[in-house]
Amino acid sequence: MIEALLLVALLAGGMAIVAAARSLVRVIIGAEVATMAGIWGAALSGDLSLVAAATVAGVAETVLMVATLFRAAREGYV
Repeated sequence: MIEALLLVALLAGGMAIVAAARSLVRVIIGAEVATMAGIWGAALSGDLSLVAAATVAGVAETVLMVATLFRAAREGYV
């Protein structure tokens, strides 16, 4: 039960960081916290293939968000 509460707290914390962000870097940090909550939730389930899929999705999400941030900065939006 405590693991589920910590998981929800981590996910809510990540979403709170995104909601209160004043820069795109903080949005990325909040999204990464939420992604880590998803990976941790998959690990709690005990299914190794689910953990692998969540990790791959987390890496892809990180690459896309950082690429978007660099493109936005290059075009002067940041």
